[in-house]
Amino acid sequence: MNNNVVILLDLDGTLTLDRNTYSLDLEAISEIRNIQKLGVRVFIVTGNSYPVSRGLATYLGLDGVVAENGCVIYFDEEESLCKEIDSNLVLEFERKFNLKGSWQNRYRRYDFGFYPPDLKDDMISWANYRGLYLKTSGYALHLSYNDKGKEVGVNRLLSLLGVDRKNVIAIGDSLTDIDMMKLAAIKVAVSNADEELKAIANVVTKGSSGEGVKEYISSLANALHGSNKRTC
Repeated sequence: MNNNVVILLDLDGTLTLDRNTYSLDLEAISEIRNIQKLGVRVFIVTGNSYPVSRGLATYLGLDGVVAENGCVIYFDEEESLCKEIDSNLVLEFERKFNLKGSWQNRYRRYDFGFYPPDLKDDMISWANYRGLYLKTSGYALHLSYNDKGKEVGVNRLLSLLGVDRKNVIAIGDSLTDIDMMKLAAIKVAVSNADEELKAIANVVTKGSSGEGVKEYISSLANALHGSNKRTC
């Protein structure tokens, strides 16, 4: 059974030490390495650009990635799933609403990030008139043609993996993680997650961000060890 278990793991605010830093929780990563030894596959599902996400997943030894909020996936090979946004539209949006573009925007094609993360009605109207959609992760605004967010990439990934959704676990902290939670049987929110996410979660950890990830994965590893012993 362990080979069929898949963990979908958000990055910022989830695998980091807290919601205000880029620093990864190394103890959480150690727990991930341990559970991979049991045959569990772990994928980063993030709004970050593909090069950043792919590089991180590769060096951490993870099994693949869903990047740009569902628009690009990597499992054995890269696959793009969304319509590209014209760079002139990106620049127009940034200037019109006096926003700061993410440093990763130069590496993005489908989902662009801006600061501050405050979503306003006039921004939504501007985007909708052009067939675009706006979401906030709490960290940044995200502009894309993709209205289903992370669900698009996760759905494709699970299709490639051929796993039953009853074996899919999603762990996150923000509003944009709700989309991937729709496809997971077990929905895990870290303790400092947005309230809307915690409201739909099956599990809310005691620990925040990376501490919560470590807590949940450690308990899952113990459960799988017990299952293996009973099978033997």
